[in-house]
Amino acid sequence: MGFFSRLFRRTAETGSVRLKDVARRVTVLETVPAAPAALVADGVLPTGATSLFRGWKSDPATLCLYDLRDVVLDRSLMVFLKDGKPLLETAYLQDPAAVAALRIRPADIVQVPDQPGPVAACFDHWDSNYYHWLSHTVPTLQALRATGHGAARLILPAGLRPWQAETLALSGFDAHRSVLTEHGKQYAFRRVLYADYVRGAADFSVSPLSQAAYRSLGAGQPATGPRDLRIFIERGAASNRKIPNEADLTAALQARGFVCVRPETLPVAEQIRLFNRARLVVGQLGAGISNCVWCQPGTVVFELVAEHHQNPCDLLLAMQAGLQYWGKLMPTGQQEDNHTAQSEQPLDIASVLQELEQIEAYLPPV
Repeated sequence: MGFFSRLFRRTAETGSVRLKDVARRVTVLETVPAAPAALVADGVLPTGATSLFRGWKSDPATLCLYDLRDVVLDRSLMVFLKDGKPLLETAYLQDPAAVAALRIRPADIVQVPDQPGPVAACFDHWDSNYYHWLSHTVPTLQALRATGHGAARLILPAGLRPWQAETLALSGFDAHRSVLTEHGKQYAFRRVLYADYVRGAADFSVSPLSQAAYRSLGAGQPATGPRDLRIFIERGAASNRKIPNEADLTAALQARGFVCVRPETLPVAEQIRLFNRARLVVGQLGAGISNCVWCQPGTVVFELVAEHHQNPCDLLLAMQAGLQYWGKLMPTGQQEDNHTAQSEQPLDIASVLQELEQIEAYLPPV
């Protein structure tokens, strides 16, 4: 029976299948200890104001690269299957019931031609989200280079966004050699490299490899001016976690000399150069503030965090870049955790400005 025919068989075995148990080879990329949150003034300003996430610690982790053989990728869930069973560790933030019900569908299978060298997974199911691309894809590309797989063909989403193609080019990967994948299809591979970063295993760990990835990209786009900017990232047309009176906050910060930007309107190279010049970055939890990874060490990140979605993911990015973080909780009127809901009440701008005035004392020199 041929390889692709064998993939369609399901075994009667029950229980989950772990990556380390089915991989032909497991390469440890790094072992990361826990670390305390890197906060401005240790999280307490002279007036007594305290930072969100004070007392928080990052997760310890051992992050690996797995060499998988004879696997199938379900593109819609971005879950790999081995011998007809889903590899649960690749089910990043997916509905457990949907993953449990996942089966190989012969009519939807695309047989990926076997070519010399491996194919590498590099993105999760939020394939159009800039934060996920920076936190999962960019470190994976660094891991591939570090392990001698810089020439690997990448598994990529069909309809690659310009900023994704630009990031790949800046990282030295040829998108034209990739395997483009479409929702609704399943892809059968002889050999796939799968890094823990793809499944978010480093999202709350201070990864030196991730730091190296960001610094490598940043080094190729040197700043065109001094480190003298205070940047405010506007949410603009974004509907998720929108601040009702953001325009008033923009006006108040512009009056104090801030550069107000919407990073999504800029090429990636320009975003890198812009944030490399920052002394202070202010913004709401969202993809735009992920650009803090391009900042120089010591830059201060002041994040406005909606009370209905208190996620330390951007604190972690700041720690990986060697930055100082300050988190201000925004009362929103929402009662349940929801990562997309808008605020039901305006932001207390006077309170934001008061804390910003104190934080100015902790900014790095121009």
